[in-house]
Amino acid sequence: MKELLDYIIHGPQLLVTWSIFFGFGIIIYVIYAINNNYKFAFSELIEHCLPFNVFTDRSFHADVKIYFIAKLIDGFIFIPGVFINAWVSVYLSRFLKSVIPFHAIEFTVFMASICAIVMFVVVEFSDFVCHYAEHKIPVLWELHKVHHSAQSLNPLTAKRGHPLANVLEGIVRGILTAIPGGLFIFLFNITIVEAMSLSIVASKIFVLATLDPLKHSHHAISLGIFDKLLISPHMHQIHHSKTQAHWDKNFGTNLSIFDWIIGTAYKPSRGEKAVYGISGYSDETVKTYNTLYGAYVYPLVSIYEKTKKKIYNLNTLRLEA
Repeated sequence: MKELLDYIIHGPQLLVTWSIFFGFGIIIYVIYAINNNYKFAFSELIEHCLPFNVFTDRSFHADVKIYFIAKLIDGFIFIPGVFINAWVSVYLSRFLKSVIPFHAIEFTVFMASICAIVMFVVVEFSDFVCHYAEHKIPVLWELHKVHHSAQSLNPLTAKRGHPLANVLEGIVRGILTAIPGGLFIFLFNITIVEAMSLSIVASKIFVLATLDPLKHSHHAISLGIFDKLLISPHMHQIHHSKTQAHWDKNFGTNLSIFDWIIGTAYKPSRGEKAVYGISGYSDETVKTYNTLYGAYVYPLVSIYEKTKKKIYNLNTLRLEA
C-alpha cells in the first residue's frame, strides 16, 4: 500500500498524463474506425490524437515554453502558501492543545482516508473560490486570461497561467487548508508534513478518477451520472469555450458540486462543441498571449493601463462635481 501511495505522489506525472492522453485517443480512433468500416491509417491516427500541427501551432509552442518555465519556478511560487499553511496550522494545533485537555486519537488507515477526503474537499473549494474570483474580478481576470488564451488544448495547457495568479491561489489554499490541517495535527498528533500530504494523495487519486489529462484535450468525454459530482473532460472543455452559452460555467477542478450549488454547472450535450479562446478578442489579439511577453508581461501592463484609466476617470468626475 505504501509503495502505491509513493508512486501516486512521486510517480512520473508527465509520462502518466501523456499516456492517458494518447491512450484514449487511440481507443476512440479504433472504435470509430471499426464502427465505420474505416481503414486504419497511422497518419490519421496521429492527426486524431493531435488535431493541430505541433510544428506550426503557436498556442502549443506557448504551452511548451510556459510548462518548462513553470517547472523551474513552481518551487518558489508556492512558498508563500506553504509557509502560511504551516504557520497557521501549527499555531492552531498548539492553541487547541493549550485550551483543551486531550489525548491523541489513533491515526488508523480509515481515519487517514477520512482526513484525506476532507482535505481534498477543502482544496477543491479553495480552487473553486479562486477560479470564480478570477472570472469576476477584473484585475484577476487579466491574469487568468493567459490560461483562456489557448486556442488548442493539450495536457500542457494545464500549466498555462500567470505566476502571480498562482501565488495568490497558493495563499488562499494555504489559509483554508490550514484549518483542517491544524485540527488533524491536534486530534491525531501527526506532523505538519503528514497533514499536508493527505490532500496530495486524495488529489492524485481524483485526478485519475476524473480523467484529468483529457480535460485539456479535444476528447469530449462525459462521466455520465457522475457529472453531478465530478468535473468531466467535456465539462472543463466547455469552460474554455468562448461561445456565450458557455461563459462562466464549470469552475470546479475535480468536483462539480460547488458549481451545481451556485448554478454555474453546465452539462454539455453529446457532441456539443467548444470554441476555444477569449470572447470579444480577435484571433490576432489572442495570439499576443502566445509569446512569453504576452503570457507574463502583457497582463501586468494591461492591469496598469486599466487601473490608471479608472483613476483618471474618477478624478475627472470629482473635478466636474
